[in-house]
Amino acid sequence: MLGSKSASELFIVDNSDSEWKVRNYLTDWCELSKSIDIATGYFEVGALLALKDQWQQLDSIRLLMGDEVSKRTKRAFEEGLRKIATTLDSSIEGEKKANDFLAGVPAVVEALRSGKIQCRVYRKDKFHAKCYLTHARQAVIGSFGLVGSSNFTKPGLEDNVELNVQVRGNDVKLLQEWYERHWDESEDITAEVLRTFKRHTNPRTPFEIWFKALHELLRGHELTPDEWDREQSGIFPKLARYQQDAYKNLVLIGPSNISMHIK
Repeated sequence: MLGSKSASELFIVDNSDSEWKVRNYLTDWCELSKSIDIATGYFEVGALLALKDQWQQLDSIRLLMGDEVSKRTKRAFEEGLRKIATTLDSSIEGEKKANDFLAGVPAVVEALRSGKIQCRVYRKDKFHAKCYLTHARQAVIGSFGLVGSSNFTKPGLEDNVELNVQVRGNDVKLLQEWYERHWDESEDITAEVLRTFKRHTNPRTPFEIWFKALHELLRGHELTPDEWDREQSGIFPKLARYQQDAYKNLVLIGPSNISMHIK
C-alpha cells in the first residue's frame, strides 16, 4: 500500500507490501460491508479462497466479467462460456494441489445456489474492467471503490505487481452508475458457474472411486481384449455368460467413454 500525505490523499494498493495487498484490503472491507460489486476480466476460485471465511460475512457479491468474445452471436456466447468455464475449471484443479479436499469451496457452491453470489458476463464488447465497490453496513462509512488492474484472481489479489487506486466521495456514485449500467446489459451465468463448481464437489459413490482408481492404475498397460479373453487371464473363462457379455459390451463402449462420466 502506498499513500501520499498531500491534499489529494491518494490511496494506492499495488501488492508491493507483504502485509498489505489487495487481498488484505478486501478482507477488511468484508468485515464492514453488506455487499461488494466486482468487475473483473477473469475470475478464479483462488480469489474467494484467499479471503478465507471473511467473504461469508457479506450479504451479497456480484461478479461481472468478460468472456473475451466480442461477436454478439449465440455461437460466440457459447464459446465465451466455455472459456470462462475452462478458466474456472483449471483454477479449481490447481487449488486441489495444495487443498486436496477443496476446503472452502462448498461454501462457494452454497452461495451460488442461494443467490448470495451472482455472476454475469458482459459480451456487447470486450470487457476487461477491474473495479471493487464496497458498500458498508453503516451509512457513516458509506461506499468506496478500488479501481485499477487487479483481476479477481489469486495472483491479482496477492502476487502480481498491480496498480489500484481508491475512489471515495461523490466519485463512487459515478462508478456505481457505471457498474449498474453494465450489469443490466449483461447476461446471467450463475447456473453455468455453479455447474462447474459442483462437478468438483459432488460426492462420488464408492464404485466410482474404485473404478477411477482402477482405470488410473491400469492406464497404459492393460491387456488387450483378445489377450484377456484367452485362458492366460485365468478370469474370463470363469465368468458367467451374462458377465462375459457385459465385459464385451464395455469393450465396445471403450474405457475413455466410461471414465468420462466419472471425472
